[in-house]
Amino acid sequence: MNNRIITISREFGSGGRTIGKKVAERLRIPCYDSELLQKIAEESGFTESYIKDAGEYTPSGFLSSVLPTG
Repeated sequence: MNNRIITISREFGSGGRTIGKKVAERLRIPCYDSELLQKIAEESGFTESYIKDAGEYTPSGFLSSVLPTG
């Protein structure tokens, strides 16, 4: 399997970031958090807050249109 995406939904104080990084480390796959939003913002010219809101509240919306597939 070449492409893997694991999404971890979390709330403040839940330890989700730590868990996500440990899972990625054990599976030997990259872990992206806010770094991904920063990179998309830099490349697209949109603000990080716009990208976060658009990606979080719009299913198959903005983020799916800027992220490469396959």
